[in-house]
Amino acid sequence: MRRAVFLSIVCLAIVAAPGAYAQGNASADICASADDSALSPQQRIAACSRVVKAAKAGSGELVNALVNRGAANWSIDRMGPAYADLDRAISIDPKNSRAFRERANAFRSEGRLYRALSDATEAVHLDPKDALAFDMRGNVLNNKGEYDRAIADYDEALKLDPKFSMAYRDRGAAFYFKKDYERAIRDYDEAIRIDPRSDRAFSNRAAAWAKLGKIDKAIADESQAIKIDDKVAEYFDNRGLSYAKNGEYDRAIADFSEAIRIDAQAKFLTNRGNAYQSKGNYDRAIADYNRAIRIQPTFANAWNNRGAAWREKGDIDRAMADYRQALRIDPKHDTAAENLEALRLQRARR
Repeated sequence: MRRAVFLSIVCLAIVAAPGAYAQGNASADICASADDSALSPQQRIAACSRVVKAAKAGSGELVNALVNRGAANWSIDRMGPAYADLDRAISIDPKNSRAFRERANAFRSEGRLYRALSDATEAVHLDPKDALAFDMRGNVLNNKGEYDRAIADYDEALKLDPKFSMAYRDRGAAFYFKKDYERAIRDYDEAIRIDPRSDRAFSNRAAAWAKLGKIDKAIADESQAIKIDDKVAEYFDNRGLSYAKNGEYDRAIADFSEAIRIDAQAKFLTNRGNAYQSKGNYDRAIADYNRAIRIQPTFANAWNNRGAAWREKGDIDRAMADYRQALRIDPKHDTAAENLEALRLQRARR
């Protein structure tokens, strides 16, 4: 299982409209704080609530506070309050492009792509000079698999803001999904040049290097992503996959173990199980597949791979049972189908 390429799903910078808040209003300043500030989302939500309570009905101050609070609620997955605030902001000011952009971000994060596209398009219509709005719509189109349309939006975002690192990174993802890996790498190069602390750009570039078979370069970029942010489990999992591809299974196991420590996902456990299986340690592999299945019983790869481990141990009945279960979960799992057929032929020959 290869690594993920990340598009931007982040709460966009929250800013106040010029003159929106009274000078010296501490709550307003906190409410308008950006995501990378030292203030927690809860602190910003509380401050925005104070502003909302004090603001005049229908005022720009109220609308900005609602948008800021909605975005902060989204950042901690409080979707109900987020939508309530953004809907209210739009009802007060139907021409507020940022409210539509933030609501598009929320819809997109939940996979509600048609609603997200409608809101992102409205944001672009209301403010055609907002690079963030074009980037947001590009991301929605990217998720919909409409890569050429997404690239056109990223192009527009970069015309408006040539130093928009995130737009380069997102356009790189669109080229990656189009399988134009060299073009993707050029965009990631530019994203990193503008923002050398972009861990996502390094991680995405690593995925493109891996597709080109340049595993050592992939490992170098994955290592840099980890150096920038060592709390992202996927980065360790990605590097583990690269080490495994190089046949460095002990290093791979160490990275998968770190990914599991950060976030015990079924796919991380399955990847570590695969590394143990490659080393011939089938009992350790089966233990990891068992745990993966307990966490995510519908993860077909864990069932298929555990079947392979049982087969290596000579337990054909268990192997066939696991392949069948993998196919019940995913009838199009070609590897499980091939494995099951191979065992059927093996039994027939006997």
